[in-house]
Amino acid sequence: MNQSLSNSFRGSLLGLKVANLINSEKQTLLNWEIINQKVIIDLIKSETISRETCEKITFICKKSSISSGEFILVILPLILFFHETEALLHEQLEKIKKYNNITQETIEDIMIFRKITNLILNQEKPPLNHLLTVSPLLKKVETFLDNQTTLTELKKQFRPQTALDSNYLLLSLYCFCRTTDNFKLSILQASQFNYPVILGITAVLSGAYNGYSGIPVSWRLNISLKDQENSLYQQISQLWAKWAGVDEPLKIIGSIETQVITSPKFGVNKP
Repeated sequence: MNQSLSNSFRGSLLGLKVANLINSEKQTLLNWEIINQKVIIDLIKSETISRETCEKITFICKKSSISSGEFILVILPLILFFHETEALLHEQLEKIKKYNNITQETIEDIMIFRKITNLILNQEKPPLNHLLTVSPLLKKVETFLDNQTTLTELKKQFRPQTALDSNYLLLSLYCFCRTTDNFKLSILQASQFNYPVILGITAVLSGAYNGYSGIPVSWRLNISLKDQENSLYQQISQLWAKWAGVDEPLKIIGSIETQVITSPKFGVNKP
């Protein structure tokens, strides 16, 4: 599905919003949205992360130990903004490291995720064909799909919390690649692991690939109703405009639908 980059930007960032809404009734380890918004504002103003935001990230990390996957979701706008240039993203991470001790493992995961994001946004080939070249570890995704490994089997195989912590990207890619063109199915599959990071990463990947228009209208409406002032939509449009070098930011998306649509219940039954 060939989406414009602005559509993909909105899809990835609002995809994470959908994941947060699905997970709203559960206890999350971290409020990613607070930092996401601060990073977006920083990038719109100066195209770099601010000292204040770095300190906020440090405060949250000290308050609650976070995994590599959570850190990716925390700085997601930063990764998207510098998805084409690894060196520039490294510079931003160095700024964060002055205030927060980022592990080498986390940095490596961030860079792998940047490559995956870059490939999805470019969409030059079918996702699975080129995503699996990013890291040898991701070859496991191909094996799972070729063997038609079921979701139930993977849930049993990766049942311990530590297994989910270390394989979040693998399982997120499985959920995404299994139903590449269907945002809703990818999200519902990811939710079955009952692990916020897998749900969030899957939503970002599928949102980037299918674009904002690929998110079900009723889910988009749910987000819109919770963002009465359209501040989130406006900031995302301004972020894309800043990245693209557009003189005038994109106009704020108006009403998504002219008719009232009943929003689905966010959340799925546990197996």
